[in-house]
Amino acid sequence: MMTDHPARPRGGSRRSMRRRSRIAAGVVLAALMSTPAMGTAAARAADTSCPSGLNWVHHSWPEWGLSYWAAEEYVVNSSQPTFLVAEERSVSNNTDTVATATFTSSVSRTYSLTVTVGVSLTLFEKLTTSVSASITTSTTTTTGVSAGASVPAHGRVVGQYGVEAYNVNYSVNTYESYSSTPGENCSRTSSSQGTTVAPTVYTGWRVLPG
Repeated sequence: MMTDHPARPRGGSRRSMRRRSRIAAGVVLAALMSTPAMGTAAARAADTSCPSGLNWVHHSWPEWGLSYWAAEEYVVNSSQPTFLVAEERSVSNNTDTVATATFTSSVSRTYSLTVTVGVSLTLFEKLTTSVSASITTSTTTTTGVSAGASVPAHGRVVGQYGVEAYNVNYSVNTYESYSSTPGENCSRTSSSQGTTVAPTVYTGWRVLPG
């Protein structure tokens, strides 16, 4: 009989411990569940400003009670000079003295600004300000343009006629602003990558060793 009395406190103690464990687990679970929400709220709070100088366009559907501003941002990620070859000639000199080669263009070819993402006019404006003012929307090579070059004895040179250009990698970022004033309560809604070959106004011959 006396052995039954110590057993009760031990059992009660175990039940109390289990109860405290369940309470502690509930507190931890509540904390874990609240953490993502707090993180999301902080991210939204941080994402409330947009780059300056955007061209905002207002969209409105009164019948649905919807109204917001939208804008696009073009960002040049990288640019590399290149040369678009319209035609190519070569001259070999099999003599023991230096010779002179003359190259004359005979092909007319048009190179235009290519766009994989976005609007060509907006991209063109961005390229002329951030890459080179010589970039144009379209350039055409002409015939009858000549250039001379020296060819070393028993040597060879290659003449290429074409257009100086740039290979460009860029991004188009889209922003939306749900406010009466464009740019307030703003967030970026999408971002797309694009590439372009941008011709310049410069055409001509270039001579390379053969």
